[in-house]
Amino acid sequence: MDSSGVSAWKTLERRTLAPEGWSPFLTEVSDVLPQLATVKSCAMVGCGNGYSELPFVLGCFPNLTDLAAVEPDADMFAELKTNVSKLLPTVSVDFYQETAESWAGTSGKLFDAVLMFHCLYYVPPSERPGLYKKLFDHVVVSGGVVITLITPWDMHNRRGLHRLLQCTNIDGVQIYDMMTSVGFEDCYQLKLEFQLDVQEPNDDLMSAIWFKNEGKLSLEEIRRAAKEEFGDKKVVPDDTSLGVFKKP
Repeated sequence: MDSSGVSAWKTLERRTLAPEGWSPFLTEVSDVLPQLATVKSCAMVGCGNGYSELPFVLGCFPNLTDLAAVEPDADMFAELKTNVSKLLPTVSVDFYQETAESWAGTSGKLFDAVLMFHCLYYVPPSERPGLYKKLFDHVVVSGGVVITLITPWDMHNRRGLHRLLQCTNIDGVQIYDMMTSVGFEDCYQLKLEFQLDVQEPNDDLMSAIWFKNEGKLSLEEIRRAAKEEFGDKKVVPDDTSLGVFKKP
């Protein structure tokens, strides 16, 4: 991801709010999937600076001992190292500065869990089947899980931020079909309702939306559309879907 992408992603992440924080979501996942407490090894793929992944690891993997962190962007990679060192000081960590599709896994080592949070948008659609197959064959241990987190693009129910975005060309059905086609079993699906802070819609937010829109609208068109879409609202819906897939 280039520097514009990093800036856009940081802006949108930091404006994304869960009304009561992450705790209720993590509690629900842990209650439904108590086996996550036994996870000792995890790979975070395309994890940026760990903004979403690290709270999940801390809340759901209390017995984690080994971690692999994969992120191609140099700035995000540097932040990731700092955040992991601060939050997981006792965990053994291997860092890989490369893309999800180019990462070959760790030779001879399989993982109990793989997290792919908000990274699949950046994997070309033609390369996603190969990525899922690689995870099944070379990355995940038998009985292990892959956990995905996406903001799906729904052409038939566009609202809030979705009305302005064009590049999140993926949904839960696509992931389900591809994951099960390579051998994973559907284990659990959860829809999360986050909110995007649109107070003071400054140029940072407008530029982030412009980037995520892949430049299909000019900044001025984005400003007009955002004013029409957001009005006097302080927050708008930003739905997110979590999927858990198990390797038999």
